[in-house]
Amino acid sequence: MQQTTYKVKSINLGKIETLTFGDKTFETAIRKQAITEPAFITKLGLVEDEQAFEHHGGTEKALCLYPYDYYAFWSDLLGHLEGPALFGENLSTLGLTEKNTHIGDAFKLGEAVIQVTEPRQPCYKLAAKYGVPDMVVRMRDSGYTGFLFRVLQEGWVSPEDHLELIEQHPHHVTVSFANDVKFSKKPSKEAIETILAVDALSVTLRESLMKKLNKVDE
Repeated sequence: MQQTTYKVKSINLGKIETLTFGDKTFETAIRKQAITEPAFITKLGLVEDEQAFEHHGGTEKALCLYPYDYYAFWSDLLGHLEGPALFGENLSTLGLTEKNTHIGDAFKLGEAVIQVTEPRQPCYKLAAKYGVPDMVVRMRDSGYTGFLFRVLQEGWVSPEDHLELIEQHPHHVTVSFANDVKFSKKPSKEAIETILAVDALSVTLRESLMKKLNKVDE
């Protein structure tokens, strides 16, 4: 039987700032800090959390989760790193990964209810932050991308809250499977259609997969 309650290591939010990593200077909110007091989640995510990149945020990508389970994996490449939200995530959790999470799964976090919409698209700013030019490729190839949520019910959350699975989507399309198809150069028509059949899929990934499907049909 699948575990249904997951420990939240930290709930994180950040402000847009101009940072220089190596020879790159840009605006980013990647340096998120863990909340120490209750915070409110709206349809657009945590109040006071900001996004500086057009492909971040919005109702379909209101919150980003990254498994704390992977921190040890990346330490070989990045060294021993301290602090919360090392990958710019809003939620750092234990036990919840792309392989045991499905597109459309709904979770309760404090008063809020959130739903998985798509895998996270690794950002070039992570590569700049850590000085690893192929960081995006490494995250993509490992499958350790994290994933995104929409907010079904707004509400207050606190640092002590756990993430509780309250509804597993009946199609059981894992985030890991969605990643495989998303990044495949030649995905099968059947695989694409399997993901497109999930009503909870984000609008952006649906559009991207429709383009792939059209190419398969050509």
